[in-house]
Amino acid sequence: MLLENSITELKRTGRGIKDLRSFKFKYLTPIFKMFGKKEKIWVFSLLALIIMDVLLLSIGLYSANTVVVPANGGSYSEGMVGEPRFINPLLAQTQTDKDLTRLVFSGLYKYDNQGNIVPDLAAENFKLSDDQKQYTISLKPNLKWHDGHSITADDVIFTIQTIQNPDYKSPVHALWNSIVAEKIDNLTIKFTNKNVSAPFVTNLTLGILPKHIWQNVPPQNFYIAKYNLEPVGNGPYFVKEINKLPNGTVRSILLESYSNYANGKAYIDEISLKFYQTSQDMISGLHTKEVDSIGFIPFDKKIFVDPKNTKLNILQIPVNQYQALFFNLSKNKALGSHAVREAMAKSINRESFIKDVYAGMALPAYTPILPGQIGYDQNIASKNSFDLDAANMILEKDGWKKDSSGMRLKGKDALQFTITTNDFSLNVKSAEALKEQWSKIGLNININVVASTEFEKNYLRTRNFEALLFAESSGYDPDPFIFWHSSQSNNPGVNLAQYKNLTIDKIIADARTTFNGSTRDGFYKQFQDIFSYDLPAIILDQSVFVYEMRPDVKGINIKVLANPEDRFYDVNHWYLNTGRDLK
Repeated sequence: MLLENSITELKRTGRGIKDLRSFKFKYLTPIFKMFGKKEKIWVFSLLALIIMDVLLLSIGLYSANTVVVPANGGSYSEGMVGEPRFINPLLAQTQTDKDLTRLVFSGLYKYDNQGNIVPDLAAENFKLSDDQKQYTISLKPNLKWHDGHSITADDVIFTIQTIQNPDYKSPVHALWNSIVAEKIDNLTIKFTNKNVSAPFVTNLTLGILPKHIWQNVPPQNFYIAKYNLEPVGNGPYFVKEINKLPNGTVRSILLESYSNYANGKAYIDEISLKFYQTSQDMISGLHTKEVDSIGFIPFDKKIFVDPKNTKLNILQIPVNQYQALFFNLSKNKALGSHAVREAMAKSINRESFIKDVYAGMALPAYTPILPGQIGYDQNIASKNSFDLDAANMILEKDGWKKDSSGMRLKGKDALQFTITTNDFSLNVKSAEALKEQWSKIGLNININVVASTEFEKNYLRTRNFEALLFAESSGYDPDPFIFWHSSQSNNPGVNLAQYKNLTIDKIIADARTTFNGSTRDGFYKQFQDIFSYDLPAIILDQSVFVYEMRPDVKGINIKVLANPEDRFYDVNHWYLNTGRDLK
């Protein structure tokens, strides 16, 4: 009876398990004096079971009615090769500068982890005029720069006008030279394009500069202004601290999450970026845990198979970039033969090529439109898939006969040409792999390796090559116009193969003037079908961004990248800590 009264009192007082110690067994003590040793053991066991059941029930109810959610806090570090110079969206060209700029600055729009364009500083999707040449965009209200100043339409207008001013020599000038930007009100801007251009929306991801900071910096000081390393931005992170060596070299930069970021404060409090002179130094920093991750893994280092790093998380993210061999048909008679180009395309074993060159860290590609992009045709691969017997038969039928050495001749003409590429080790390795594969069908390949410093000036711009091994980035919108339209055949156009096909010209010109997704999809499929027959270039592979990082970094769900720096588009959703919240 005393035990029942004790339990009743415990319930009446509302005291829980946490108060059990303070209860001091006030009502139970007399009972224990009456019990023998066995009874006491039994009572203690019973109480222990009751307490355990209550605890388990509480934990179960808590787990059943709550979910794990990201929580603020923690720090993260990443190693990069190179020294930052321009944390400025109008000037950034090196990968280090682009990475930092993406973390510190925001544009009107950004891409999500699926490659879809979504508002960033913009309040909503743009309004498109009936003639599809005008874009009206409203900013989110109450946006602030990192220094507390308001973000307005004036900042957007100032940014575009600075780009368009040739005195500033911005690398992105060509993207905006046909655009008129007008202020409608303090938060609204209207862009007018001279021509209908569906891919124009990609331009709107460019970071915006603060007018109040840059308006008094003249063009001659634009590249040397202190704000290029001490930026006032509007992105998810701001520059908190810059650490320099005695000689002035930037050793590291500490970024802190910005509480007033347009899309909500980032979960990770701090990001530390450390800069190294060489890839090997960066890798050593990862091994010694000086940094948590590295943003690029050189393929020749094969760090991804290093047993020291088995506990790290290795992400392999497709990048909308392809490596290709571009032909200059006017420079080599043999390459002018469609049969020769077809045989070359069919004699490439891409699986072996990717294994030898990239250690498996790339994807096979057959057209300039890549998987996941609008209009991609998965059936194109079968047209030029690996078939060594078919390749040899095509050459035989075209009159190319093997001599005693195994090389092919047609009369006195030898089946040979020169591949030109820069001295980037991956490109050299690719050229050597192609040479080996094509020797199996009797092609004689020479390789011309050019120093990167002269490659663009003396070969890329002048089209001074027979075959050029080079990589192109097609972005989120695969618009083939600048790469394959005949109007882009000469510098500064980037139709490197000088491809001229009037049907193709019309198809890709029509594609960029329609906003209807299914219509553009059809145009791009037509383009790929003709391209895969003409073969002005042989598309070899799609790049893969290998991202090696500590395993406790969560919230990274990137499906595709247009550029390596785009991995930070969603950085405000990365997290290290977790909590629980009610369902």
